[in-house]
Amino acid sequence: MSTIDQLPEYMKIFYRALLDIYNELEDDLAKEGRSYRLYYAKEAMKNQVRAYFMEAKWLSEKYVPTIEEYLHVASPSSTYPLFTTTSFIRMGDFVTKEAFEWVLKEPNTIVNAASIIGRIMNDLVSHEFFIYS
Repeated sequence: MSTIDQLPEYMKIFYRALLDIYNELEDDLAKEGRSYRLYYAKEAMKNQVRAYFMEAKWLSEKYVPTIEEYLHVASPSSTYPLFTTTSFIRMGDFVTKEAFEWVLKEPNTIVNAASIIGRIMNDLVSHEFFIYS
């Protein structure tokens, strides 16, 4: 049984599309001698999914995380690390392997700060929307 067989039908479409994108990128990057970049994009996606899973778990269990727990998960779930990493993929020669490692290293003060600011701003807007709706 493959991983995709374990998913609900509505998720299979997205999973296949994601795999197609990664396969296409892998082919293109291999021709350019930059196939190592895809590893970092996949790692960023895994971090994103883990964060979403933790948030879903908290919601399901009606668990209210501490601010420290929340901020630890809020950074990757903000999508900033994912988007930063994936934007580096096609940037040419001036983006090095070290740049990818820098984005994904823990803790990364700059990426983490931008992620937290973006996430908290999003949370505030969402909260106001639900209050005034």
